[in-house]
Amino acid sequence: MNKASPFPQVVRKKHATMKHIDPDLIEICNDPYVGVRSSPKGKYDEKFSSLRPGQCLKCEPHESAPLATALRKWLQNNGKDTELEVRAMTRFSKDGRGRVWLLAKEQKLKRAA
Repeated sequence: MNKASPFPQVVRKKHATMKHIDPDLIEICNDPYVGVRSSPKGKYDEKFSSLRPGQCLKCEPHESAPLATALRKWLQNNGKDTELEVRAMTRFSKDGRGRVWLLAKEQKLKRAA
């Protein structure tokens, strides 16, 4: 007596994009483990490193938000996010293009008691 299951049986798809590794192309070496991931330079690294506080990057309107996020991430990775901040504007009033500013963080004054 073979009862039909009330649960449908899942059929897994075979992935046509899976590539098999050729064992003849693998080699053994004695490179030491470094313990960190490599971090190659980003495509904006040169632009961001030459940008000074108070300057801005001019870009297309749809590029301002991703560019601002990339600049914030670059500041974090280089340890500069404590003294610098990023502000972005999608459409600048003069020409309608996007802007991303690098600004020095303002010191907050203590309130008098």
